[in-house]
Amino acid sequence: MNITVTAGKLHEAYLPHWICIDNDPEIRDKFAVLHIGDCGDVVEKVAEVTSSHVKLSEPHFSPLMVLVKLGWWSVDINCYMLIYKTNKAFLTLHVYLILCDPRLKEELDNRQSTKGYQMIEKPHPETPLRVNDFFILTAGLDGVEIDPEKIMLRYNRYPNFFEVHIKKANTDFKLMLRRENKSEPVRTCTIRKDDYQSAAHVQDAASADQPSLLPPPTQLSAAERGEDEHFVDKHRRQLIEKVNNIAPILDELLDEKVIQQDQYNTIRALQTRREKMRELYSGPLQASPSCKDIFYKILEKKEPRLIDALKEKK
Repeated sequence: MNITVTAGKLHEAYLPHWICIDNDPEIRDKFAVLHIGDCGDVVEKVAEVTSSHVKLSEPHFSPLMVLVKLGWWSVDINCYMLIYKTNKAFLTLHVYLILCDPRLKEELDNRQSTKGYQMIEKPHPETPLRVNDFFILTAGLDGVEIDPEKIMLRYNRYPNFFEVHIKKANTDFKLMLRRENKSEPVRTCTIRKDDYQSAAHVQDAASADQPSLLPPPTQLSAAERGEDEHFVDKHRRQLIEKVNNIAPILDELLDEKVIQQDQYNTIRALQTRREKMRELYSGPLQASPSCKDIFYKILEKKEPRLIDALKEKK
């Protein structure tokens, strides 16, 4: 953090943490803040601890992170359970268990989307989990392969994950997370058929079983489709809000020469996917109708469910 006060004085600052303090009141006394400076490292005691933040009174920046003195024991923390659908031939899910750290989640989202993976949005568990415990993931289907057998919950910038592989997935099923040596699940979520299948997915699966003898469909431009307003203009707001796979889309736009390397770098540097989409609309996509046609074809590949839903919308 690098905070400058141009007038007056900074009286308080609140830094986030993800440790559950409700079940252990004494843990409040174990929080501190680490400062890294030219003259050495300094650990500062905090003024107050809430369920989500620590308070510094009249702080001197820049602090690096919140610390907790653990000793030989672990603490309960709030967690995300993130599920990504991969682009492999058979249904393959990557399931991560991480701290409720927005920055870590954003980095993970970016890495997954760069590989073309899509997140399956599910509610996060509200029950805190204990750091350094081992957890096991199971699925209520026959013939499911899950690797590794168990994962330890800990803070890691490159966290490990469960790979769930299902060769013949054609129904709803449940994912259940439980502690090692415990039978009761700590997290259960239903993966519905619509979460992992789309028209494109079904077509690809059919093609894998039986090669098609028909020629590929002809790709038509917006004018040839008889549209007065281009699809990407007509659904601008929905696309800005709902497109997730922005990184691989940018890669293909660069390959197709719709954007140049400097534009690519500028857009990738933006913080959120909505900002990246707005920058696309405000610049490169305004160059010509053919740029929008290329963008539309890429969206059909990278966001098939979203495009199908928008096509059906009146």
